[in-house]
Amino acid sequence: MTGETIIALSTPPGIGALAVLRLSGPDSRGIIDALVANRIDWQPQRAIYRVLAHRGQVLDDVVLTFWRAPHSFTGEDTVEISCHGNPRIAEAIVRAALVLGARAARPGEFTQRAFLNDRLSLTQAEGLLDLLYAPTERALASARAMKEGRLGQALEGARAELVDLLSHLEASLDFAEEGIEPRLGAEFAARLAGVQSALDELLRTAPLGRVLQEGALTAIVGAPNVGKSSLLNALLREDRAIVAPTPGTTRDLIEAMCSVRGLPLRLIDTAGQRESDDPVEQEGARRARGLLPQAQLILRVIAAPEPFAPSALAMPEGVPVLLVANKSDLGRDVSLPEEAIPICALTGAGLDILEHRIELALVGSGEQEATLTLNARQDATLQRASRALDRAQSAIGEGLGLELVSIELREGLQELAEVIGETTNEDILTRLFQNFCIGK
Repeated sequence: MTGETIIALSTPPGIGALAVLRLSGPDSRGIIDALVANRIDWQPQRAIYRVLAHRGQVLDDVVLTFWRAPHSFTGEDTVEISCHGNPRIAEAIVRAALVLGARAARPGEFTQRAFLNDRLSLTQAEGLLDLLYAPTERALASARAMKEGRLGQALEGARAELVDLLSHLEASLDFAEEGIEPRLGAEFAARLAGVQSALDELLRTAPLGRVLQEGALTAIVGAPNVGKSSLLNALLREDRAIVAPTPGTTRDLIEAMCSVRGLPLRLIDTAGQRESDDPVEQEGARRARGLLPQAQLILRVIAAPEPFAPSALAMPEGVPVLLVANKSDLGRDVSLPEEAIPICALTGAGLDILEHRIELALVGSGEQEATLTLNARQDATLQRASRALDRAQSAIGEGLGLELVSIELREGLQELAEVIGETTNEDILTRLFQNFCIGK
């Protein structure tokens, strides 16, 4: 680090009972000492009450807490200032600290210092970011598992195994004259396959990770007056969209976030699909069609008592489509497909079954209890590691040179190191820490 001391407000801006500011760097205590009448006998992790004043003006009476390097969040001397929650008070303390030599912190700079000072791995920093923005309890559990270092722990055995395999290969290459024979038989292949299996198990969590972090874009589509807006309201548990018996009430896309079994969904109610001379209704139908290729889940709503007909919309390949038979309290037509999920959006009947089917569609049958999930960067990096191990196994199977096997194993190890941040592109770090709020 540069040796600079940084300061920022760590609680949300606005009026509250308290506000917390954070100073981190070598001059943290000295700056506070300059704001109090008598120097403080600093004791780590002990709260101290003082009145801060600058240039003859009282700033506030505050509670100070000190963490000594390296046993702080950032790994540096850190002082937290708890003051009254008037924004002007916090601003005045920050201004005084800036005059005394501190610098305003950039977004994520406290966490970045924690990473650079080996207080956090890169995956733990990513978990911390997810923890701040987790939209549901399930997303929060996944973020907490990442912040606790569970991914590094999961990769530790795989890395140790690869190092052992690689060391034997390279010993046989470097000391061939010593008679060290490479063991590339069934045992070697089985150990390498075991490493790949461990990576594949982690990679299977990536789709769920994307859903937890971003929310699954879920399109509600169907003919007019089948209850699409009623379904939106039922899933939200609130009257978000206008519901009327007149067909064509919804003419634009209506978006809202909801949680289904801990999964964040970006629900989008769309205009009903039918032939119309109304240019506004035509535009609404066009927007609904344009939305489908982006969707991660489609809820096609039909009326249970009416004869079933094929959809007027072309469903994109690879996107799960759930057929939702609304108005099931009024009966069920004999032509209704067996996979249709009967519900009544007005009473809530059948919603629990629909939500279970949504969970299965987005997560899969065997992963509902998965806690640790990968983000997009981790997924891409582990995919590269897995492909390197694939190539190593192919080289062994084809009887190619030990050098090729060694190169692929080294690449796999390099990718694993990049996942946890031992070797990381500077651009990746910049993008990550800029996503944090100032003060974290």
